[in-house]
Amino acid sequence: MSSQKIHPDLMYRLLVQGVNDYAIYLLDKDGIVLNWNTGAERAKGYIANEIIGRNYECFYSPEDRASGVPQRNLELTLQRGHYATQGWRYRKDGTAFWASVALDAIYDDGVFLGFAKVTRDLTEQRASAKRLEYQALHDTLTDLPNRAALTARLERELPKVIYGSRIALHYIDLDRFKPVNDSFGHHVGDEVLREVARRLMALAGSTHHVSRIGGDEFALLQLGSPSPDCVTAMAGDIIAVLNEAFQFGDNTVNIGASVGVATAPNDGVRLAILLRNADLALYSAKASGRNRACFYASSLGEAMLARRILEENLRGAVEAKDFTLVYQPIVNGATGCRIGFEALLRWVDRTGRQVPPSDFIPIAEELGLMADLGRWVLRAACQEAVSWADGGTIAVNLSATQLSDPNLPDIVGDALTETGLSPERLELEITETAVLGNRDVARGLLQQLREIGVGIALDDFGTGFSSLSLVRELPLTRIKIDRSFVADIDGTMRSVAVIKAVVALAQGYDLALTGEGIETEEQRDTLLAHGCSDLQGYLLGRPAPAAHWRTETGHWSCR
Repeated sequence: MSSQKIHPDLMYRLLVQGVNDYAIYLLDKDGIVLNWNTGAERAKGYIANEIIGRNYECFYSPEDRASGVPQRNLELTLQRGHYATQGWRYRKDGTAFWASVALDAIYDDGVFLGFAKVTRDLTEQRASAKRLEYQALHDTLTDLPNRAALTARLERELPKVIYGSRIALHYIDLDRFKPVNDSFGHHVGDEVLREVARRLMALAGSTHHVSRIGGDEFALLQLGSPSPDCVTAMAGDIIAVLNEAFQFGDNTVNIGASVGVATAPNDGVRLAILLRNADLALYSAKASGRNRACFYASSLGEAMLARRILEENLRGAVEAKDFTLVYQPIVNGATGCRIGFEALLRWVDRTGRQVPPSDFIPIAEELGLMADLGRWVLRAACQEAVSWADGGTIAVNLSATQLSDPNLPDIVGDALTETGLSPERLELEITETAVLGNRDVARGLLQQLREIGVGIALDDFGTGFSSLSLVRELPLTRIKIDRSFVADIDGTMRSVAVIKAVVALAQGYDLALTGEGIETEEQRDTLLAHGCSDLQGYLLGRPAPAAHWRTETGHWSCR
């Protein structure tokens, strides 16, 4: 059986005419369309008799035609033999599509005939590539530019410094953000981050650049050669706007922020150096107490190295539980009997240096180590108290992290069960600062602890703005008069007036009362005279290991 032969020219023409995905057609030397395939009809909307005989420049925008782009493309093709490009082209109905175009000069026996043109619609592919590019440079949660976008923007802006421009980079770290997730859940945490982004964008306006660079860290790039005063003002504005409460339904969230600032050219003209110096300034702001701005200085490098070493040593100490507890007595001033002890945490690092709690506790909070450390302190103190023959109370301080942990009542309950300590012998001390980080959550947790039978003491009473309202709101059993008022007893009667008021307050709310920081007999006698009998301070006993008190008295309670 024989098959019919098809002429090669016919086969080629049928092949070209049948292609749907590519617009394939010929132009004469002036750009007039000579033929038209199915793919061209599909891509551009013209049928053959509507377009053949017209100049192909009708596929270009009026602006391109006016500037001679169609003719220039033909000239380049004629010079090179082949020319490829991409750009916007237009259909019969006026809609635009992104086209990939290839033009070839066609010759027959050395005689130039015209051009072969192949066009492909890449609109969807281009849109997809744009989406991928956008996603690569933006944070999916806040829709802010990300760290990569910040780096790219800095790389474009830093060369301008050579010509006299100035740039300020503000690194921003949210304070007290982790407790938000722990207390309210990640959905509220995500809303906080979105609102932070909105506030920073409103602050930056169209002039400056804001990025989320990861977790709860953001950056604001201040452009337009800001003056030193403007940079300082911006840092202050960032702190102020993030200190404003966040309201989500019935939830009120208070966070705050620390800001580290580095400027170009003063603090570096190279990308890596400017980023590092802003980071050092941020660490300094956090180490200095948070909720503040710190500007880079060359001395920060040494300070940061010391800080990093401290962090490393602290991580190792928490893992190894390489801490000790000392105990300071609480005494009934009228009888001289010890009624209990406060457990105080001490740490000697591996270099032999005793690190003050005021130095390492904030860092432990920042590094997320306080949950493990606080659990160890609680259990160790309870275990020690069980051995006291005379059954005194043991007071243990709670950190802000612990006061935002929904598992705190279970942790305390487990410590009591495992050690066998009666709940009424445990007193947990809180501070106003720790409570205010998350007031509603703290109140709920403390109520659960009171239901167990544990005592709750408000420490450093009188030093904060909300002390009185906390006495009314929280399920307290004791307040402790801050040592600053006790210290002033020797020098001013104003502190005596404060002490009288606090004693009356405690009596009115049926709360026990302790005076802290007793160092002189006058201080002791004044407190006793005005109705405060439970006393604590160096006059009555300095903090010491448990063994010291056993050796001194043989038992724990009376002298």
